[in-house]
Amino acid sequence: MRAEAFDPYEVRGIVVSAVAEDAVAAKKLAMDEALSTAARRIFDRVAVAPADIEIGAADAATLLSSLENSSERFGPGGYSATVTVRFDPLLARGYLADRGIAVVDRVAPPILLIPLVVEGGEIRIWDDAAAWARTLGAVYKETGLTPVRIANGTSADRAARLDRLMEADPITLGEFRIRYRTRFAAIARLDRDAEGEPMLLSLVGTDAAGPVNATVELRDGTLENAASAAAGLLSSRWKEVAGGGGTIGPVSGRGLPVRVLLPGGPAGWEPLKLRLEGSGVIDALSVARLDDTGADVEIWYAGRLDELPGRLAAAGLDLFEAGGTWLLQAY
Repeated sequence: MRAEAFDPYEVRGIVVSAVAEDAVAAKKLAMDEALSTAARRIFDRVAVAPADIEIGAADAATLLSSLENSSERFGPGGYSATVTVRFDPLLARGYLADRGIAVVDRVAPPILLIPLVVEGGEIRIWDDAAAWARTLGAVYKETGLTPVRIANGTSADRAARLDRLMEADPITLGEFRIRYRTRFAAIARLDRDAEGEPMLLSLVGTDAAGPVNATVELRDGTLENAASAAAGLLSSRWKEVAGGGGTIGPVSGRGLPVRVLLPGGPAGWEPLKLRLEGSGVIDALSVARLDDTGADVEIWYAGRLDELPGRLAAAGLDLFEAGGTWLLQAY
């Protein structure tokens, strides 16, 4: 069975709870928390420079494609649930493009990580590094754009010379890559004295961005923080090299303000937006205003402006200029 395709615009398993004057108000607070959490995680995934992005629940709701609740529990003044949130890719990219933020939502080739721990001067690998391996694997299930495989200590793995693994010997790593059928491999090494104390995280080998030899000092020395730091390092390197090949590279003035005509009223907006999404022509969409007769939007696209009307026409959309304003309507 093939693994389900990763969707960078979906966040699963968000656990929320809230207390308010009644269960209805508590559910509203919990859903706001779910939206804000989803926005933060999705933007961290796909934004090339996500650090300064702030979005409230109300704005996040305008980007929503679907929201599913499970394990709901109501009580007097309380509510809890597990939530799956999916954002509309066009609108999420448009929100970021509006702010001049580049997007990479293309998944990197997988990398093999070989977990290794040096604790109190003692080298731990395979069974002795199992907790580090599990934590790395769990974190990367969430990051998604930089998928990893974890070397699991087969008999062939254990036959590798430890000194060569410590050195990240290219020939030894190459043998691992062949066995695990990945193009890239790296040693994921932790140096620490005890749980909770400062530690050093090192990644040495190759990833999709090229040779990697990076060391990060972590003052809060938990395995979860170390795994998150490793994920962040690989993600940032991937975004740097994929920025020109992602859905939107660095935003370069290709946003076009457009007035969308909706003669049948606002009900016509969703079908028209679905045509835009299905056209394969528009990279991002930002909605400034939706009223009874149309919508004021900005669209981002690749290619030449003079070719854009013809490309949209194939999707049943009529883009034309009148009086210095670009107008869009469905045929």
